[in-house]
Amino acid sequence: MYKIPSNRRYCGALTLAALTTVGLVLPLAAHADKMPQRLSATVDGKLFESDDSGILYLVPIKGVLNLMASTKGAGAYPPPKTPVDRLSISCKGFDGKPVKFSFPKSGYKPCEISFTKGDSNKPLGDPLAEYRLADGNHQMEITSVKGKVIEGTFSFEMVDIKTKAKMAITGGTFKAEDRQL
Repeated sequence: MYKIPSNRRYCGALTLAALTTVGLVLPLAAHADKMPQRLSATVDGKLFESDDSGILYLVPIKGVLNLMASTKGAGAYPPPKTPVDRLSISCKGFDGKPVKFSFPKSGYKPCEISFTKGDSNKPLGDPLAEYRLADGNHQMEITSVKGKVIEGTFSFEMVDIKTKAKMAITGGTFKAEDRQL
C-alpha cells in the first residue's frame, strides 16, 4: 500500500507545482477562445495592416465605440525597426447594433478620426505626421455585431494638422473583439 509522505517540503513542492501549472494553463485557455482580430486599409496609396495584438476595441461608455490599430507587428518585442503608424476611430451613437454613421458637410460629426504616421521612438517625441478628419466624403459602417465582436468598413479623407496636406484612407475593413473583462 502506498503511504502518503508526511514531509511538508514534499507536499509544499507539489502544491507549488500544481498552482504553477494552473497559473500557466488558465491564461492560455482564456486566450484560446478569442477570435483573431484584423484591420486593413489603403492609406495614401499604401497598404496599412494591423494584427491581433495591434488592435484595441472598447466600448468604455455606453454608446461610444473606440477602435484603435497600429502597424502590424508593433505589439511585438522588440518592436519593428520601421516606423509605426496608428489609426484611432471614436464614434458616438453606437448602441451595439449594425449602424452606418452619417457625416454631414457641416456641424456635428459623429466620429473623431486620427491617423499618426511614424510614431516617435522617443517618449513624448513628435511623429512624422498627424492627420485629422478633413471636409469631404467619409464612410464608417458597423456591418455585423455578434456578442462582443464587430465587423465593418470605413474610408476617410484626412488632412495633416501642420502642413494641411490631404490624404485618403480607403477600402478599410475590420473585425474586432471587445476584450474587456
